[in-house]
Formats: sequence, C-alpha cells, structure tokens
Amino acid sequence: MSTIQTGTHEKYGVHYKTLTLTDGEYALTVTPEKGGMATSFTKNGEEYLWLRDKNFESTDRPRCGIPILFPNCGKPDGGVHHFDGADCPIEIHGLADLVPWQIKTAADEAIELTLAPNGLTKFVYPFEFLLTMRYTLCGNTATLALTVANHGDKEMPFSVGFHPYFAASNLDNVSFAIQAATCSEDAKGEQPAAPEVITLTRKPGSADSIRLLTGVKSPMVMQDAGNGHKVTVAFDESCFGNGVLWQQDAEQFVCMEPWNGWANSVNEAGKHETLAPGAEKTFAWSITIE
Repeated sequence: MSTIQTGTHEKYGVHYKTLTLTDGEYALTVTPEKGGMATSFTKNGEEYLWLRDKNFESTDRPRCGIPILFPNCGKPDGGVHHFDGADCPIEIHGLADLVPWQIKTAADEAIELTLAPNGLTKFVYPFEFLLTMRYTLCGNTATLALTVANHGDKEMPFSVGFHPYFAASNLDNVSFAIQAATCSEDAKGEQPAAPEVITLTRKPGSADSIRLLTGVKSPMVMQDAGNGHKVTVAFDESCFGNGVLWQQDAEQFVCMEPWNGWANSVNEAGKHETLAPGAEKTFAWSITIE
C-alpha cells in the first residue's frame, strides 16, 4: 500500500511543492504547480523519468517529466483551432502543461489535482471544462487517469495525450516491443503499414527521431540495454489509439507516448473527442518500471 509524503523541489532559486507516493522501493512524485505533471518515478532511488536541466525550473513548456496534453496533441495547422467561426491560437500540446493545477486530495490512496478555466485558458480554448488528474501507485506500477468534464452548455471538442520522458542511456541501446497498424514520420498523407519490429533511428542531419503510430495495441514496451531499464506503458485502447516515439539529439531520454489525436485533429470532424454538456470521460493508462 502506498503512502503520501510532501516535499519541495528547490533549484536555481525556484521552489515547487511536491507530492510523493511511495510503495516499498518505488516512489512517484507529482509537482502540481508545474502543469500538474509527474516529475519522478524511481526504484530504490534510481530515476526512470528524465528532467531537462533548467527547463523544469523555468516558465518554458516542460520538455521533461510527464506533461499532460490537452486540448490538443501537437500543434494544429496554422497554430489555431476554429471554434464557431473564430480562430483561437493555441500552443503545441495545448494548455494543461503550462499552468499550475490545484490539489484536490493528497492521501495515501491517491493524489488528485484539478484544473479549471481562467482568463488565459478561455482566450485559447473557450469552453467550460474541468480536468481532474488522479495518480496512484501500486508496487512498480503507477496509474495516471485524466477525467475531462464539460461544465458548459455546448459540445466540447478536444484531444488528450501524455508525453512521458523516460531516461535512456543512448538511443542505440533502446529497443521496442510494440504492435501497431501504421508507422510513419508524418501524420499527413497515406500511412504505411507498421513493420514487425518498430525501431527509432535517426536520419543523418536530423535533430529529432520520431515515429507516429496508429492502431496501437496495449502495452507498448521499451528496454534499454545500457541502463537495464524496462518500461511498460499500458492503456485502454478505446481511449488511446495512437502512439508516438520521439527522441531529441544529444539528450538522454526516449518518449513513448499514448495519444488519441494528431496535431490538427480538433479541427477535423470525426478525428477528436466530443463531450456533450454535463458529460465527462476518463482516460487512464499506466507505467510499470523494472
């Protein structure tokens, strides 16, 4: 059974309150003020997540930890969503990872955080939403469940996803066990069938390595022969049908991400989630570390 601890992240003159669930040798830390995201998952003190030095402490978008993607995954065409004839500018991956979340409960059983609209969110996303993020830990498995509720009087379109950064020794040491229908480097156009073995390799001269997957089966598994880590991402396939593998040059991480939309999905009929007024839906997934 997990237990809760409170703490403080202090670095470069910045102070964030942290909440940590522990269960035996495993510990999951959440930082509510930093986009409500998980910022550490350890086994006997060994870190399985990755924090970009100084980026976490700055006001920049957190390219580290496990950012929550809402109401879009990626950046829509032209950087805007089209709602009721109006063009609403939106950042890549939306707004949830850019603003502080509120603590609803912090108990041994779970950490629950909430995010409600404010003046900034209404400018970029004019809907009355309520997000509830629930974190639990059972042994070496952390479960992350995002509930999206529509408290407004009109239908609410959105996509959700998560962007976990897993510590990696070197991209060449990482292998995957993933089943998917298609695998490409661009979500637009015809999508080629996924190979039997999906790899993440870098093109000469490219700063990034990416694979965009559709029809993904749960779980997705990655293993690192360099640090000995094995990470399993399991999810409800009815909630997350897409997956992303991503790595950036010279950085010691690999992202293995469950998504349910692409960059422009909110603008495209039939390619995003829609909640009726008063409705809500939960998107749950888990991470198991070995």
